[in-house]
Amino acid sequence: MSQPISLFANYSQSENLLTNHCGLIMKMLYEESPRLFQELLANLTDAQTPVIIGPIFTQQARKQQSIPDLLIEQASFAIFFEVKETNWFYDDQLIRHINSFEINTKTKILFMLSDFNEDSPTAEMKESVKKAQESGVILQHLTFERLTDSLTEITRNTRLASVAQEFNDFLSANNYLPKWKYLLDAVNISRTSDEIADNVYMCPDLGGAYKHQKAKYFGVYNNKRVNAIHEIRAVVLVEKDFNQTKISWNISGEPAEQLITEALEHIRKRPGRTAEITQFGLQVFLLGQGHITEFIKDSPGGMYQSKKYFREIAAVLKVDTAKDLARELKGKKWSEFK
Repeated sequence: MSQPISLFANYSQSENLLTNHCGLIMKMLYEESPRLFQELLANLTDAQTPVIIGPIFTQQARKQQSIPDLLIEQASFAIFFEVKETNWFYDDQLIRHINSFEINTKTKILFMLSDFNEDSPTAEMKESVKKAQESGVILQHLTFERLTDSLTEITRNTRLASVAQEFNDFLSANNYLPKWKYLLDAVNISRTSDEIADNVYMCPDLGGAYKHQKAKYFGVYNNKRVNAIHEIRAVVLVEKDFNQTKISWNISGEPAEQLITEALEHIRKRPGRTAEITQFGLQVFLLGQGHITEFIKDSPGGMYQSKKYFREIAAVLKVDTAKDLARELKGKKWSEFK
């Protein structure tokens, strides 16, 4: 059953409450200024197709069979949101949304709003992308971070600035903002130390134990300690036999073509990796400068898995660079961080 967007929503499910809050702040922005709401939509859709909010006034514009002295027109648009707390969108649901748009609507946008870790999540939804293109629908993935950042910027000099900050605080308190910014991926590099010296790490792209969560920080583990911290610039996926390459995540914002070229060069100059690429794909982690630390594994034995995640560690230590994280971790023990 449909429910109005309300200041006093009474939802038991957190996802419904989240949706209400997202809708509420956009409704408040529209009521404050249709122009600012239009600016928000332009930001969120990368201005693929401008959405004009409100009527357009023109004088003596030629129409099909006449030239009216004065025209007041308003183009039709429809914007759908599918909101999820985690990224588990699927084709069947998205295609049903796409089919629900009125045919004669001029501008149609379907937002997938969630906390995406991938840079291009629609790559896994090929049927939805195809259907959207056929139906003239803009299919746009949108992170909570991008939504709140855009709202903060647009409302900066308005009376809604404090409301935008409260919305950001709500998202942060409920863990809807990206966790990867605070995540340390400590990786056992016993067999790849020469690559680390070149600010790169490579491993098979076979899923399972080889799959890595998106993280800002890469920890170099060896001999029962993390001895260096790098920022991850990007991760490039290279298919078997170099059939295809794509960016898995690009944190640095560097041009994709430049990152892909760098990743391929790292593979080709290492005979072991050029042999592997004939058997399976590779993940290529392009790293920033390493910073020395001594983050000690104080439990018995070595690290039996290929990696260990330290979640929220940068937030706990109140740092936002690899250099500062390395400094704060020097001399600390793993047991201090659960």
